Amino acid sequence: MRSHGVPNYPDPDSHGNLTKAGAQQLGVSTSQFQAAQQACQHLLPSTGGSFDEQFRQCVTAGDCPPALVQQALTKQREFARCMRAHGVPNFPDPKIGPNGTPFFPASQAGLSYQYTHSSAFRSKGDECQREVGGSVPVLLG
Repeated sequence: MRSHGVPNYPDPDSHGNLTKAGAQQLGVSTSQFQAAQQACQHLLPSTGGSFDEQFRQCVTAGDCPPALVQQALTKQREFARCMRAHGVPNFPDPKIGPNGTPFFPASQAGLSYQYTHSSAFRSKGDECQREVGGSVPVLLG
């Protein structure tokens, strides 16, 4: 938005939510604001469904908008910190895969398939999902 003529457009909040502000509040004309919105629309995640649903859809399609990827990375980093605090010291931070979507490189971190699919691991994951405050996309690689 800033690079398209709305220099005072605010950053998203810590949850990735955009502030609802109009052209007048941001000091630009309505036509200038609408032109910037049109130019940037492709960067927004779709408005339908929950974050988790949107993320799964874009992963399946192999085409995730940058804003959605950043939101996923933020949630996944919190989840990784929680997993390490709950007894999985080598749980990795997320990385961007070749298809442009974030995942946890668990096998590279020495976490076996058997362990990451065990009830003990799932229990820790469920606890961290609750602590992080909602559904975190956990794609293991």
